[in-house]
Amino acid sequence: MPPTATSPPPPTWREWTGLLLLALPLFMMATDFTVMFMAMPAVTADLAPSTTQTLWITHIGEFVAAGLVITMGWLTGRIGPRPLLLTAMGMYALVSTMAAFSPNPETLLAARVLIGAAGGAASPAAIAMLRSMFPNGKHFGIAFATLMGAFSAGGALGPPMGGMLLEYFWWGSVFLVNVPVAAIVLIAGLWLFPRNHETNEDRIDMISVVLSMSAIIAVVFGLQEIADQGVTVPYVLALLVGIGLAVVFIRRQRTVANPLLDLTLFSIRALRTTATVFILSSMAFVSVYFILVQYLQVVAAVPVAQLGLMLTAPGAAAVLGTVLTPPLARRFAPSHFMAGGAAVSMIGILAIITAILVAPHPVWLFIVGTAIVTFGITPLMTLGAQLIVTSAPAERAGQAVAIQDIGSGLGGALGMAFIGSLAMAVFSRMLATDAPTGVTEADVEAAGHSLGGAVSVAEGIGGPVGEALLATAQDAWSMGTLAAYVAAAVLGAATIVMILRGLRGVTLPADLDASPSQTPQDDHAPALSSPTNHQG
Repeated sequence: MPPTATSPPPPTWREWTGLLLLALPLFMMATDFTVMFMAMPAVTADLAPSTTQTLWITHIGEFVAAGLVITMGWLTGRIGPRPLLLTAMGMYALVSTMAAFSPNPETLLAARVLIGAAGGAASPAAIAMLRSMFPNGKHFGIAFATLMGAFSAGGALGPPMGGMLLEYFWWGSVFLVNVPVAAIVLIAGLWLFPRNHETNEDRIDMISVVLSMSAIIAVVFGLQEIADQGVTVPYVLALLVGIGLAVVFIRRQRTVANPLLDLTLFSIRALRTTATVFILSSMAFVSVYFILVQYLQVVAAVPVAQLGLMLTAPGAAAVLGTVLTPPLARRFAPSHFMAGGAAVSMIGILAIITAILVAPHPVWLFIVGTAIVTFGITPLMTLGAQLIVTSAPAERAGQAVAIQDIGSGLGGALGMAFIGSLAMAVFSRMLATDAPTGVTEADVEAAGHSLGGAVSVAEGIGGPVGEALLATAQDAWSMGTLAAYVAAAVLGAATIVMILRGLRGVTLPADLDASPSQTPQDDHAPALSSPTNHQG
């Protein structure tokens, strides 16, 4: 059907080519986050970083990206997504080269900080640009799912790609491979990315920048370390400081003339509800993955190489779920579609619980269950992110992306802290209760700190007593994993209830530019309104 006078024109080859170009940075940044874990043994052997430096080199990029996401969302509206994305790509190419040839741990750590900053800028800029390239709701849905699919594919292909590079080249190759990709996006983007973006003239509030960065980094750091190291005073203090800074940040946004984050966005029911859904679903379906990987390695005794190959199945399921999202999202209401995705993930959770309870443990059922979880959660997150972005006014799209990123990142960190802590508590208690005779109290305490610690203590003891301790640790981790997945099932059920109640009546806009003066939707509006016109 030809477009009407009020409908935006259909995208041309220029927009579709630009879409593929936008997908490249999201793909490579997803591989960057996942490949770092594989490269760290080689980095440690070559640069000999301290234990603290190793920890920060591994995680600092994601901390910085999370801390900067609100600032970069604001900057997207201030200078426009095109210059921000192109600047991020140039920076990414330079600092990836710097990381590849780092002569010492300090240089690599600095490069990782800058890589995280470039990643924090690229995501809101790319998605905000997508709105101007695809103003029609149908085409935007396809384009948005393509970007999410690129990110899913990058996460899935990162480990095997990194393994291949590390097999034939030095560890710096995992950074250097991204340089030509960034250069292609930078050069071709000068020609393909649209220039016509409405910007604002607000001055940045540096106090809000510092508060937002400090709050997010402190909260995420505290939660991750509590999950990894247990509840200790420094990490609880970091979490409390982060929460306190977040409260100060929110209060400042209500009074400052040029807020970094427009709090009126939370009056949009679809945005507010979906952000909450992101937190719940990430807690339920994302954090348990890391617990299961340890289970498969130590309890099910799956070799690392074989496990890496098996875990490509969830990656493939994520790509498939992303591909199916656009056509299915046009046939079903967002509340039904997203709740259906969560229900599919619940089937995967139940399959994994069944596999834990069955002896001997069927490894194939774990992999199938994990693939089902991923297949269900991917459409939920993809359509949910689209709801958040399209429900906000166009000039606030970058800030909406920041809210989306914070919701999913905070949910993952909360899940690791609470579900991870639950698994560790069950593990430690069972290990202390069922420890075999002949194991000292000090060894039991050391073994109870982590599954890896239990394996090391058992190997150090050796003989029948060591074997008995290892078997006890395996049984204890099985129960800890079971407790984690039962908690995930409860959170998954809460996610479904939240979706059905909070998103009832919400629809995707058919035309992202239809209403030139629309204000954010309030609690009483039944459906999404079209955002404001932002094209020049």
